[in-house]
Amino acid sequence: MSASITMNLPSDIRYVRIASNTARSVAELFSGENGGEEGKYEEFRNAFELAVTEAFSNSVRHGNSPDKGRQIFITFSPENEGLTASVADTNPAFNPEIPPPDIFSYPESGYGLLMIRQLMDEIRYSRKDGNNTLTMHKKLKNPHNQ
Repeated sequence: MSASITMNLPSDIRYVRIASNTARSVAELFSGENGGEEGKYEEFRNAFELAVTEAFSNSVRHGNSPDKGRQIFITFSPENEGLTASVADTNPAFNPEIPPPDIFSYPESGYGLLMIRQLMDEIRYSRKDGNNTLTMHKKLKNPHNQ
């Protein structure tokens, strides 16, 4: 896999499965081309899929939810010995440095960005021309050499 894959989906939570399944398929394709025997890179695939799913879900729930006419753009690309996913939208800006929720106060939400940070090796947020972009990178590591 050397080319990028870009998709745009309506800002509607009903499309989360498409985002999730595509992320999984891209991770399987990428890790399979890097000598991935059955199950060898399952942790990589699961983390990548979950992070993209959460980023898409956050975009719908915290920004675009009242306007289902908006689009969310997801780009997948291999780079730096791993896979990168960028999730872009036209939501209002957000602060990616917001501290994680206090787990002892038992909040029902607010763990998404924290979870993405734990799953991925690198995340970056940018805002340009009215667009938010959350870029997430996961390195493909040989599980036998860690």
